Amino acid sequence: MMSRNKNTLIILIFIAILFLYNIISPSKNSESFLDKMREREIKSIISKKYINYANHNIPFLVYGNQDSIVIYRDWYDEVSVGDSIIKPNGSLEIVIKSSNEIKRFNYKDKFGLE
Repeated sequence: MMSRNKNTLIILIFIAILFLYNIISPSKNSESFLDKMREREIKSIISKKYINYANHNIPFLVYGNQDSIVIYRDWYDEVSVGDSIIKPNGSLEIVIKSSNEIKRFNYKDKFGLE
């Protein structure tokens, strides 16, 4: 009976340590997202835009050969199918060109980076 209590205590301590580690350690998700965005180079035409309702209502732009990119909700209405999309490698800025307008959107503005 003592060994069962001891094992239960060890498991609970281990779970508590994992829980505290996840709370205390900084999340790398936003950084890895920005790193992946920086590495992408895009020169194409937007063929589709949609909101993925199954995945937290995340808006996407589809371009080229069915490649896609995540955008922010407030950018979604600013972009139309048929617009050109340009994003240089190493940059977090997306340039959208329509027949009469050029719009610039920057991921680093959304993350509060300088």
